Amino acid sequence: MREKIKKGLLTIVAVFIFATSYYLIDRFSFEKEFPYYEVIVNNKDFFSIGVIGDSWVARKKLDTLLHEGLLEKGINNKIISSGQPSARSKLIYQNMFKDSTNKYSSKFLIKKHPDYCIVIAGVNDAIGQIGANFYSHHMILIIKNLLYYNIKPVIVELPEFGIVEHINNKNTFNRMRYIISSKFNNKGEIDNIKTYRKNLNKLLMEEKLNDKIIFIDFDNICSNYEDCKDIFKKDGAHLNEEGNKLLSENIVNVLTKQILMR
Repeated sequence: MREKIKKGLLTIVAVFIFATSYYLIDRFSFEKEFPYYEVIVNNKDFFSIGVIGDSWVARKKLDTLLHEGLLEKGINNKIISSGQPSARSKLIYQNMFKDSTNKYSSKFLIKKHPDYCIVIAGVNDAIGQIGANFYSHHMILIIKNLLYYNIKPVIVELPEFGIVEHINNKNTFNRMRYIISSKFNNKGEIDNIKTYRKNLNKLLMEEKLNDKIIFIDFDNICSNYEDCKDIFKKDGAHLNEEGNKLLSENIVNVLTKQILMR
């Protein structure tokens, strides 16, 4: 009996170690670049705009605002979006290749070949203290994938949001998990937004991609979370109705200039 208990405990420990190792590898490993797939491009008489990202995109939060905003500028358009709540940049990239049976696959969006694709990502990377290099690496993969299909990337800068407040409101286990991760990946810097931004800009320059994207400067909407809490929900990590309106207006203004220049 004692031997059976011992073997059972060893099995449980082994399974725990395996599961933990798999989780850590999947969480922190950099994704490789996936092979491209075929996309058939059809002519259309309107501008189509894709939107991919995390919960800021999910449930079509920006679709109507963007569509109506562009119509007011005299631009006939169609908005296609795909967002996954809590997704980090790595998962957003992976979703671009997943089969259509997957709920969060954005492969359909790429195959519809929009003229532009707005990318809103990074809030969950920052909260998860996953590291600036991790965030930048996967943003570059997303951008390269869009460019390969001749889809113009529209990159929304990592937002200035209430990262410290959001993490402090987590339960003790998650709060300590993020603090420990920050020690390994961000030199203990919890408010890592500026570091993540700087790192991505540096990599864009190195990859010679900065002039191949359209950049949405989030500081035009909010440059300091303390000064614009009123456009965020109580969790500090998501825009409220007014915030989404300001973001969409900013994107519409930038896109309008780009479209009229074509």
